Amino acid sequence: MSKENHEYVSERIKKAVSNKPVMDFFEFGLNFKYEQIMKKMPLLKKLSAKYRQIKEYSIENLDDLVKIAKENLEKNNNQVFLAKTAEDAKKYVLKETEGVDLITKSKSNTAKECGIIKALEERGTTVIETDLGDRIIQLSGEEPSLPIGPGVHVPLARVAEIFSKDVGYKVEPDFDPIRVASRKNMREKMLQGKVCLTGANAIGAEDGIIGLIENEGNISLITRLADKHIAVAGIDKIVPDWESATSVIKAMEAYLDICGSYTSFIKGPSRTADLQGINVLGMHGAQEVHVILVDDWRTRAKKAGFEELLYCTNCSACFFACTAVLSGGLAYGSEVIKGGIGIVRSAFTDGIEAAVKNGLFMCIGCKACTELCPGRIDTGSMIERLRAMAIEQGFGVPAHLKIAENMEKYENPFGEPHEQKTQWMKANK
Repeated sequence: MSKENHEYVSERIKKAVSNKPVMDFFEFGLNFKYEQIMKKMPLLKKLSAKYRQIKEYSIENLDDLVKIAKENLEKNNNQVFLAKTAEDAKKYVLKETEGVDLITKSKSNTAKECGIIKALEERGTTVIETDLGDRIIQLSGEEPSLPIGPGVHVPLARVAEIFSKDVGYKVEPDFDPIRVASRKNMREKMLQGKVCLTGANAIGAEDGIIGLIENEGNISLITRLADKHIAVAGIDKIVPDWESATSVIKAMEAYLDICGSYTSFIKGPSRTADLQGINVLGMHGAQEVHVILVDDWRTRAKKAGFEELLYCTNCSACFFACTAVLSGGLAYGSEVIKGGIGIVRSAFTDGIEAAVKNGLFMCIGCKACTELCPGRIDTGSMIERLRAMAIEQGFGVPAHLKIAENMEKYENPFGEPHEQKTQWMKANK
């Protein structure tokens, strides 16, 4: 690590730990979630074994599954685009939303990673985050935390303040007033959106379906109300069939300890066969469904031996066991995904130096994250390998590099010359 990178990480950690409300949340919330998951571990292990089996098979046969998924999604009248790069995905969305003033959006880390949201906003298109957590981050400008709950660390008083400005009246800093204000305001925006943007929790290749799980009902609403539904997902979300997709979503829900109020499986545009039995597209739901399957770094990661990175479901379970998160807060992880898995991912999206800046050398190697991961992803080992690569490229921690230099030159970590070492040994005979 260059001196500048080391100073950057140090300042980032200092800034993160100085935010006491956020750090208090991490200490309480993460420990609480960890305990809740551990209590359910016997059940979770069964789900984990099946999840791991599905992901191992899917990633091993990824090229074939991409072809099968594209073919069957198109049979179901979806328009499918294979995006080799993030830039390809971004250009496709910009083209399909040309002239659109407002887009309603649900959670999609892939869309964020591809720079799609930023590109739309720079063009002048208003993108409304309909997930409450994402909306809090969008309005507040705060840094997101958990992939599945990006705004959970923001104090209620701050949330009430930003929603008061958004809705135009004073919102009390309590759960129900905030819920009422956000529901009313976002529902009005949802009704205006002619185009919606979502991700996908799983894609069943043989059935040509998109699987989505949610609590709030925002995804169900925007995908039905909009004329055009654009789903952006990494090819790592593809699994063999509907049953596999269900198993993936079930494991994700269980590990998050949430109640997935709504699970949707979308085959394509709305349709009716009530007119003389002829299948006519475009009834009450979406008139068009576009599925963007993004490769970008994924094939490259697999070829580099980091295929376990593609097992990630973005469920945040690993986050709850992480010592580095408890000590470094939001400084540990990338802008898109926090925690160790986010750091590994950033090495492929933005390069090894980005991984260093995101906290590559903060991990203590305890591998507690693997214990809580539904895919049993060995994030610790991937970080170790990336560290070795970073050091080879000159990105080691200065203090560590100095110790290594001393060991090679003086055969001790302190940099003491051989003469002093000999004198010390003689004096202590």
